[in-house]
Amino acid sequence: MGTGQMLLTVGAIMLLGTIILTTNRSLYSSKTILMKTNFGLDAVSLATSVIEEAQGKAFDEATDTASVTSTTQLTPPGSLGQENGNTNDLNDFDDYNGLNNAGRTDTFKLSTGIYCVKTRVCYVGGTNLDGISAQATFSKRLDVMVWNKEDSAGVIRMSTIFSYWYF
Repeated sequence: MGTGQMLLTVGAIMLLGTIILTTNRSLYSSKTILMKTNFGLDAVSLATSVIEEAQGKAFDEATDTASVTSTTQLTPPGSLGQENGNTNDLNDFDDYNGLNNAGRTDTFKLSTGIYCVKTRVCYVGGTNLDGISAQATFSKRLDVMVWNKEDSAGVIRMSTIFSYWYF
């Protein structure tokens, strides 16, 4: 085997090694992106489930069995949350205030890992729906944060506004 053939063989092996390394790097990157996408999809699904569950409840403890016509009849802003401390008795929208894991005692274990859920309910009103109202209004906002314990950098934040209407 001559010198030219040896150089050609070494060059071919170097080219093959570069192609293999590039392919492995691409596959690893694709797998990482796919896992992060799965984390995000599961987190969005959990946040949406919490929001839909909360919207199926009464607007306030006072509106659970009767209608109200004044904001003074509603729960004061400093008292938003569960009335009796029982996390299994979520009967109105503001019971979701300050709950970790949406009031459940177990964690959310999915195929992509364990998820944490944190919620906050506050009164909003007027033209500034991003700000928190110091007085009770006929609109409440639920903020939901969900993250995977294994990938805490990716926190999903979702919000919804729930309003009470009377006629």
